[in-house]
Formats: sequence, structure tokens, C-alpha cells
Amino acid sequence: MDLKRTLTALVLFSLLILTLVKGSNFFLFLILLVVAILCFYEWKNLYEIPFLLWISGEILLIISFILIFRFEWSVFYIFYLFLSCSFILFLFNFDKNFFKTLFFPFLVGIIYIFIGLYPLWEILNSFERKYLIYFFSVICGNDTGAYLIGTFIGRTPFFLKISPKKTWEGFFGGVVFSLVIAFFLNQYFGLFSMKFNVLLSIILSTAGNIGDLLESAFKRIMDKKDSGKLIVGHGGILDRIDSILLSSPVFLFFLKNYFF
Repeated sequence: MDLKRTLTALVLFSLLILTLVKGSNFFLFLILLVVAILCFYEWKNLYEIPFLLWISGEILLIISFILIFRFEWSVFYIFYLFLSCSFILFLFNFDKNFFKTLFFPFLVGIIYIFIGLYPLWEILNSFERKYLIYFFSVICGNDTGAYLIGTFIGRTPFFLKISPKKTWEGFFGGVVFSLVIAFFLNQYFGLFSMKFNVLLSIILSTAGNIGDLLESAFKRIMDKKDSGKLIVGHGGILDRIDSILLSSPVFLFFLKNYFF
């Protein structure tokens, strides 16, 4: 077991929960914005996006979060902004090979990062913070369980071509860990019915694993091991939050349909 990875995860998780409990909405908005900027920086390195195109992507992400935060724009119009502006960036100096190589990685990158971080902002503004504490705890529990069980008893490869180190034992270990954490948090906070809580934790664990595999696929096609080196024992920010990016929209969907 990697001690550095474990200690880093514990420290980051503790800071996250402390921030959710004590931080103002504006402070949490700034954290989301900084995370988005760092994520796209790592995406730029992963896909070798040129400097000016990278800066343009960062500006697009910053504008999109400001439009959501200050003016409450619909996500539909944000995606339209991404699509149209992404094309305009290539329009005045169009080169077929340059466009073919970089347009889709650029567009997918900003959508991927936005679609994974935006739901956290909507949950923060629409629900009590205990729901985000539940969400992050279940996802982190899944990651921890998958890592520990996979490390000690993992034998059966889990989508070998995408991520050789992941195993089915790790997958089910992560689901069990998330179920246990979801049970105790639900008992403490009184969030959901028992059946809904079990279903939700299993779905979040599955979505988190798909998010992890998606990030692994992004790295594999570029022959990269990590998205960055910012977090000790974990690689980059994208490596640390890959399961969050795909599970946060799922959590928002279930919250909205459970309560409304």
C-alpha cells in the first residue's frame, strides 16, 4: 500500500469537509473556479494544446462559471457558447490538420471539466451542504475501498485494455465501502429512505468507476500515466477527481428527482 497516497487522500478529504462546513458560497465558488483552471491546464498538457488555444479555453471556462454564478445562465446556453467559440478560435487561421487534431480534444476538454464541476455548484445552492458531504464521502469511500481491496486481494482484471491495475475485486470492494459509509451518513443526517440510499450509493459507485475508466482512456490514447504531478501519490487534479466528474451529474439528477 502506498503510504503517501493514503496520507494525501486523508488530508485532502479532511480539508474538503472542513471547507464545506465552514466556507462561504463565494469561497467555494472560487475553489471550483481554481480547480477548473488547473484541470484544463492538465488537459492542455495531456493533449499538447498550444499556448494561445489553452489560454482561450481557460477564459471560456472562467466566463462560463461567472455566467452561471452571477447571471444564472442555463447550461444549454453555456454548451452553445463552448461549441460556437471553440469553432471561432479556429476560423480565422483554419488549417485542416490543425483543426482535425485539436478541435475535438479542445471542445471535449472544456465540456468534460464543466459538466463535472457545475453540478457541485447547483447542489451547493439548491440543497443543504450535508448532501455534498454525503456525496464526497461516498465517492471517496468507493475510491479508497477499490484501492485497498484491489491492492490486497485483486486478481481479476477490470477492463484490462483501459486500466491494467484495476480489478473486479477492487470494484466490488469500492461498492461495499461506499455502502457502509452511505449507511452511517444517512443514519446521521436522515437524508433518504433506506432503499433509495442503497440504490443511490451503488449507482454513484458505478458512475465513479466509469469516470475513473474514462480518465484512464483519455490518458491511454496519449500514452500518459498521469494527468499531472500536483498531488503527491495521486498524480494530477484530474487523476484525483475523475470519479467525481462523472458522478456529480448523476447525484444532481437523483437529488432533483427525489425531492421534486
